[in-house]
Amino acid sequence: MKIVLINPGMSAEKQAGSLKGVANMILPLGIGVLASVLEKNKFDVKIIDCVPENLSLEELKERIDREKPDLIGITATILSYDAALETGKKLKNYKIVIGGPHFTSVPEKVMQEECFDFGVIGEGEETILELCNALKYDKDFSKINGLVYRENGEIKINKRRELIKNLDELPFPALHLYPDLKKYTPMPGGYKQLPFAHMITSRGCPYRCVYCDRSVFGNRFRSQSPERVIKEIEFLVEKYGVKEIKFYDDTFTMDMERVSKICDLIIEKGIKITWSCSTRVDRVNKELLMKMKKAGCWQIDYGLESGDQRMLNIMKKGITLEQSRNAAKWTKEAGIRLRAFIILGMPGETNESIRNTIDFVKELGVDVVAFYALMIYPGNELYDMVKKEGRLLHEDYSQFSSLIDTKKTRLHYVPDGMNEEELKNWIRKAYKEVYLNPRYLTRQIGSIKNFGDVKRYWGAFKTIVRM
Repeated sequence: MKIVLINPGMSAEKQAGSLKGVANMILPLGIGVLASVLEKNKFDVKIIDCVPENLSLEELKERIDREKPDLIGITATILSYDAALETGKKLKNYKIVIGGPHFTSVPEKVMQEECFDFGVIGEGEETILELCNALKYDKDFSKINGLVYRENGEIKINKRRELIKNLDELPFPALHLYPDLKKYTPMPGGYKQLPFAHMITSRGCPYRCVYCDRSVFGNRFRSQSPERVIKEIEFLVEKYGVKEIKFYDDTFTMDMERVSKICDLIIEKGIKITWSCSTRVDRVNKELLMKMKKAGCWQIDYGLESGDQRMLNIMKKGITLEQSRNAAKWTKEAGIRLRAFIILGMPGETNESIRNTIDFVKELGVDVVAFYALMIYPGNELYDMVKKEGRLLHEDYSQFSSLIDTKKTRLHYVPDGMNEEELKNWIRKAYKEVYLNPRYLTRQIGSIKNFGDVKRYWGAFKTIVRM
């Protein structure tokens, strides 16, 4: 039985809007793990990642027609759902299963699209394996937890599957099925060396931020052991010559003792890599940050979200401005670069709170910052609240973008007392105040070590100036 897993095409403009010059192009790891699970169970699997290959729908269709798969799998977030739907419609003569965060949030709505024969809710590794076995041996779909399917024209949603308890049991992603790793490059401020790879070593988040989508991995934090993490790092370095790794865990340092042990093992084994990660300001301390630096960590992404305590409270972020100040101070003292993420336009946002946030970012002396317009995902607390109040302006997914195009994107929410153009102007102003500040430019120029740094920073600088 032949299976093709597809990451649908999504342009840099769709992903990053007016900041397309600094868009991410990273491995879609989810389908890589699914592919490994299927290969391990003797299925013939291929991955087609349309993004780095820049495949048109026609080119994709031609490739699929040559492969003639028994099942096509498509993954989709809310950003890529339009591309996933177009792909599904183009390949509708094949059996198609769709999965990912967006499907998990609104399965019945997505399954109304007749191009999709099946859907996977939540974590997909065990569900897709059982689906493939059911198709191969003509078994009953009703017994497969986590599966959505049609029976006599009726949409059937099976019982949700329990979360995977032991993440160490998951295989490494099937990197041999992807395009050349050199085709993947993160945004300019997100890496130092190539080849670059990323890893996800934990799942689930216990926090209650109202804007976040926890539909797939849930609220219970689960993690791979330090030893399992090191094995995958060594595999990437030895097999693929990887020089840098980004840990894409939601909160990499959630278990600080685990991360400390990972660092110890990197140091003890003399693994020569640079790496970065994402975490919260209340899940670090000075001692851990010093050890992370020694083990090769050069940058940390913090979800600061706002520089106004009232807004942080509305978000249910569960942090204080003082914790952000401490984390920034300790990170810089450890010699690690600080990358911040900010959300503008939440309910309750005002001109004053945005001004406070911009000033706070400048006060902390961040090295990289991304200012996001609020995105409201179906299935989270904020979506339910805004929908109930009748304040959701539209649900046109083609207008959803992680870094908005301030010239073209139609926002789907604007806070009271502000119009859309005002909010977009604030986003433009925020970027330019931070990145074109003489003190910031002097500091960044002083950090340049090689021509690669010059190339990355120059590209980012031109993007900001053109906003």
